[in-house]
Amino acid sequence: MSTVVLLIIVLVSLNSMVTVQGQEQVTSNQATVLGETIDVMVIDSECLEEQVCHAWRPLQLIEYYGADWCEPCLDVELSIENIDTTKYAIIQHHPSVLDYSYLNFSNQRYETDFRLIFIPSLVIDGEGLLTGTKQATELNQSLSKNQTEFFGINELNITNSMLNWNTSTNYTLKIWKTKSTSHEFDNRNLSHLAVDYMEINHEQSQLNLTDWLDNWTGRLIFTLESDGIRVLTSLSQSPTGDMDFNSEDQTTGILSKFDDSPKLAIMVFIALFVALLPALVMWKGLQNMNNDESE
Repeated sequence: MSTVVLLIIVLVSLNSMVTVQGQEQVTSNQATVLGETIDVMVIDSECLEEQVCHAWRPLQLIEYYGADWCEPCLDVELSIENIDTTKYAIIQHHPSVLDYSYLNFSNQRYETDFRLIFIPSLVIDGEGLLTGTKQATELNQSLSKNQTEFFGINELNITNSMLNWNTSTNYTLKIWKTKSTSHEFDNRNLSHLAVDYMEINHEQSQLNLTDWLDNWTGRLIFTLESDGIRVLTSLSQSPTGDMDFNSEDQTTGILSKFDDSPKLAIMVFIALFVALLPALVMWKGLQNMNNDESE
């Protein structure tokens, strides 16, 4: 009788695991929302010395994802240093917790928003992707061929450390604070590393940045975005096969980020059953011996 009860408990637990995981998967699919970068504007710290500092709109936004411990990242970072920052906005992200200069907001953008897999990776205007050192060599070519028309921010300035902005949209304003930061291992700097982040909704037209900008030199990158997962398109002329870098099916095979919950539950059940089987057999034998002695 005890054996049957034990098996029933295990089976009920198995069913609960499959049901809960299945509900989470359905809920996740139903809640999927796609995001988009609508507008980008820039303010340099030197401009803040003026009474009113007006933001300017770059041609394109380049977001680089790398790590100080990543040897292949060196060539990509050196090429980024040659980009004309009077025309383009650059954010260098360190999403790896192994980096001394790790930023959790960069990690969230890397894993949750863009669902990236590899380092180094370059994201252009929040929609184009170059991944790996080979594709990164196509950056200049990609910038010239793929240009986004930014719009949405009607006005943005900082006056006496007070941010003033307005938009006719309902999107969120995200602010990346970047600065030149020493590389952890090499004798060089990362000129545009993201060191902090904040965001404000479209209803908040003013924000006091006095404390946030204190003793800081660098560049502020403002992005007007709709929240959600991004669908990135490879900009490479020689992409890696037909891989869709945003496909969950593809990431399953590479990083095993997404497990197959029903199969996992069944495997756990089988493992538990096999582990308990010798004890069940022994218990059954002892029960038979007791019955024989009582007779």
